[in-house]
Amino acid sequence: MNKWIALIFIALILISCEKDSTAGTVTDTGNTIALVEGYINRQDGNPAVYAIVRMAPPSQKDSLHYQIPKLVETETDSLGYFAFDTLVGDTFQLAVIDTSVSQIYYEPSLTAVDSITLSKAAVFKSVLYYQNADSNFQMGSHFVIHLSGTPFYQSVFAGDSFNFLLPSQKGNIEFFPGDPQVIARLKDSGINDSLIYRQWELKDPINLGDTVKKAPLVWSPHFNPDSIIKIKENTPKITGKVICKSGKDCEGVEVMIITDLYGFHFTEGDSLEFIPQTITDSLGHFELPIPRNIPEDSLRVEFRLLQDGFPVQTGLSRYVTKDEISKVKNVLDLGKTQLSKPAALKSGVSLVVNGEDSTQTNDCTMYSVVVGLKGTSHFIREITCYDLPLADLPIGHQEVILYSGDSKVVSKLRDTHIPMEHYVTKIEVNLTENTTQQVQWMTYTPPSQSLFQKK
Repeated sequence: MNKWIALIFIALILISCEKDSTAGTVTDTGNTIALVEGYINRQDGNPAVYAIVRMAPPSQKDSLHYQIPKLVETETDSLGYFAFDTLVGDTFQLAVIDTSVSQIYYEPSLTAVDSITLSKAAVFKSVLYYQNADSNFQMGSHFVIHLSGTPFYQSVFAGDSFNFLLPSQKGNIEFFPGDPQVIARLKDSGINDSLIYRQWELKDPINLGDTVKKAPLVWSPHFNPDSIIKIKENTPKITGKVICKSGKDCEGVEVMIITDLYGFHFTEGDSLEFIPQTITDSLGHFELPIPRNIPEDSLRVEFRLLQDGFPVQTGLSRYVTKDEISKVKNVLDLGKTQLSKPAALKSGVSLVVNGEDSTQTNDCTMYSVVVGLKGTSHFIREITCYDLPLADLPIGHQEVILYSGDSKVVSKLRDTHIPMEHYVTKIEVNLTENTTQQVQWMTYTPPSQSLFQKK
């Protein structure tokens, strides 16, 4: 009898040990004390297996976030159980993301958790592109998408489409480089947070279960950070607001102040280059210091919005005169500029020589010309008798400019103060959105020796 009692006692001990071991395996908590724990089920009642669970401090809705809030994260086990042994505060946000079934749970303010049932997520579907003109500044392709102020974020790779699971609420969808070292270097280069942590405003909540498809998000400084013009304190500045073709605030628009209206300082290469001096923020706002050197009677501001590295919307400000600039003490506000799809222009230049000038020849290859749009970055140099196409142009009334492609000749003419109409040809055009306008060929007569003798 004692033998049987002993065997039963041993069996009970083994069963007890087995139960303790199983409990530790199922909950994945071991001997730790769970401060927040619970079970999570999907909509069909099955456990949410390997779902992501994030706990973060309450959202401060009235402040700019520009970063993912500090949070703790865990994963549910095979029974849908999760546990945190750390608290972020007495009150916290809790987010659950089950990507395998596109279901989520979100509460912005909790003090305790029991059982949770997931709901269908709102889905933000898009693709992220980025361009970087500075080959020495390696950005990498890793970016982060984040719903401002919440624990909802995910990693994406440039060029890949993504589905971002969200709760149904308004907010800003931020996107920024995923490498902290890249962000640190951008900040060290003087880049403002609003240009690093780019935003797209989710003005209306997406209903749970719905999918919103957004045109590509473009993170595009597209310039060497060292080329950004930094505004010193108390410096008079030009500001303005850029509106996209859609009528909404236009973010990420490249901005360049044009002071060389005729491109006379165009001395190298076969075309001028648009050099961004800043880009607009999430509200379409920009600001730049007023240039000290304005060689002509006015300046202009040019805008372009890129997609996949190509201008898809362009625009121009009005002319700002020297007299107007001289009266600015603090800020010159240009108001709103609306972008449109770019236009193109196709023309050419015929050579007409002066037969009485023995220094001139009918050989087209002996002469080059510069053609461009006044007050823009669009100037090209080409040999006479060739087609001269201009693309990605701002629309509306413009002046086509033509003069000698020999910078020494132009410099000599300007130094002798010869009236511009003697060596610069102007033709007015009206460019239409998203069309190529054919302009009849212009004529070019090389400057004669007698022209340099004019007073």
